[in-house]
Amino acid sequence: MSWSEIYLNYDQDALAVYANVGVIRRALKDIEANKVKLIEHNQSYLIFEVDNQQVKLTPQGIQAAKCSCPASDHCKHIIASVLWLHENPLIDKAKVNPSCDTINQPDESSKPNNDPLAELLAIESSQLFKTVGKANIRLAYQLLFDWLQNDVITVQTQGVQLRIQVSLSTTPIIYTAGTGFAGIISELPDKQKQAVHLAVIAYLFQQNQKKWVWPDQIVAEHEQKNQQDQLCDDEIILITQIQNQINALITHGLSHVSTSQANQLQLLNMSARAQGLPKLAAMLRQLCQLVEMQANRHFAIEEQEIILLLARLTVHLQTILNSQGQQLVNLRGKQKRQYQTDKQTLDLLPLGAYWWQSKTGAQGVTFYFWHPEHNQYYQTTLARSNNADINFNRYSIWNSISLWQSMPNMLMRKRFSLNNPLLAEGNNLSSTGSSVVLKSTGWSNQDYQEFRASNGFRNWKELSRYLENSDVSEGLFDQVIAIHVTNTQKPVLDEIKQSLVWCIKDNQNNQLLLRLFWDGIYTQRIDILNLFIRTAHQPLTVLVKCIKNDSNLDLEPFAIIYKESKTDQINIANLDFDYEWLYPKGKNYKAFEASKEPILKKQIAQINYQQDPIATYIIKPTMALLEAITSSGRLILSNADKQKINQLQYQCDTLGLTTLSHTLNKLAQNQPIEIKHILQTAYLCQLMNNTHYQLPIVIKGDET
Repeated sequence: MSWSEIYLNYDQDALAVYANVGVIRRALKDIEANKVKLIEHNQSYLIFEVDNQQVKLTPQGIQAAKCSCPASDHCKHIIASVLWLHENPLIDKAKVNPSCDTINQPDESSKPNNDPLAELLAIESSQLFKTVGKANIRLAYQLLFDWLQNDVITVQTQGVQLRIQVSLSTTPIIYTAGTGFAGIISELPDKQKQAVHLAVIAYLFQQNQKKWVWPDQIVAEHEQKNQQDQLCDDEIILITQIQNQINALITHGLSHVSTSQANQLQLLNMSARAQGLPKLAAMLRQLCQLVEMQANRHFAIEEQEIILLLARLTVHLQTILNSQGQQLVNLRGKQKRQYQTDKQTLDLLPLGAYWWQSKTGAQGVTFYFWHPEHNQYYQTTLARSNNADINFNRYSIWNSISLWQSMPNMLMRKRFSLNNPLLAEGNNLSSTGSSVVLKSTGWSNQDYQEFRASNGFRNWKELSRYLENSDVSEGLFDQVIAIHVTNTQKPVLDEIKQSLVWCIKDNQNNQLLLRLFWDGIYTQRIDILNLFIRTAHQPLTVLVKCIKNDSNLDLEPFAIIYKESKTDQINIANLDFDYEWLYPKGKNYKAFEASKEPILKKQIAQINYQQDPIATYIIKPTMALLEAITSSGRLILSNADKQKINQLQYQCDTLGLTTLSHTLNKLAQNQPIEIKHILQTAYLCQLMNNTHYQLPIVIKGDET
């Protein structure tokens, strides 16, 4: 037969799946207006001229059709050419090319009586795997597994068409006889098409008792994943051991913990990691570090931190025990961040570098970049789990440690191209395995204007709504927020909170109070900010991180995008790393001169503090009571403790906090106190604390 007869098998239903009804309607109008002409007909292709555009049809079917028009999607010109063939079939002029790939175009021997099902069942799976790639094979295997479990596939044969209905699409997947795998059409997104089409063919093989062999690696990966869908006996035993260890810590008293208990937690951490529970292992590691610090009477540790972590850990254990399937897989976490090579070049601009340290000893720096073309943030981190490496510090990181075969102090000054980056979820870049090409320029004015137009905040009412609607337990503290500067005041000291407060105003004269805390780790930021304010440079944007302090949500600056006073060039000031760069040589400045202190003290009086009644009258007293109980290990309440609980219950009932009131009642009624009631109360306090916080924003209309 003439291979052009393949196109006669595409009825209007199939064409509607390929394009849409509107495109078909416009194509029919072109045929009525005689805008479709066949200008070349040979054994390999047909050439049409349609409304001054050129269309090429081949034996591979409509999916392989080409058109000279600029449309990125399926165009009316291809549809018009196919519909023209319906009205003007070609006879015996061009035969099927026998050298055509049997995957995409089966030969004559594989098409008895134009049977579409027989054609698909004649495809070699090994050849098809080479065409679609490993990622599509992996997804197809999972899809087939789900379909065989749920039986959600329907298959219909309509003449020379095979129509397969799957739950992923509202319209059927259509295979037309003679078109091969590449000729399967559907309305699925392009990224899913090949995987779903492959899964459909594998499903047909299964249903027709035909042999289909998946790659061994894909089968092994799937089996390993399924093992994580439910807890095994060893994992349940481990969870029971952890629960017993939590009870032992509280029963013995948190003030009396020992290094041996920390060692036991370390062993449990190793067991959790070995059994594929990395998220649980991370919580145990943190608990181990806190208990060890408490055993050594470290000044920075408080019993309340341990209580709250024990409460979170207990909730996590209970959630794991009552979960299965994908929810359990998510709760397990990932052993290691999975990076994949992205064979492209990222053109990046530096945003800022953020030095961080945790109470448990981990420290590191996170570098932030902006991709102008994609308008996306990227980040990479260099870190150590403790401070044992004396060569890992801010100075060495900035000036000597290699990042993508370059120095950070150079990367954070200029635009650069990152070749073949290793990417993980959340736009995280691996700090190794790639190389950079530094450009001669940095931020241009156009770059900054585009960044400012599509990122960050310049109106504090919008910022306030954003912070109020953000879940502080779901990544808010990991975000970078860009604050665009309209007007600023000189920083002032807040001696009550031991911090430096920098007031930035928006166009409505609303105030945003950025805060830098005065401690041994981040004092350098205060010095650099003060030095920067003394210069004539114009601050444009401040990059900040959110931090939680009791009932306050503070914004802490760590980098400033500014315009140089003499050259108008846009640059970045990194408050953690540009200390020496901002200091004029031969001079020694202090953060604040003594002569200015009286002025600063006068300004301090303008900082008003408001009390959060829930934090002041409920959360803090409740946590203080729990701390007193768990510190001693004495789980029998005194009369004074019972009176405190009664008072807290009354205040909870007054404010409508019935859940916490009910939990407090359990503490008072059960003697000795059950440990689970202590942890339930602590967890409720933490949830309330996360949802009740004050913002560092003063809206002009809200001032009293």
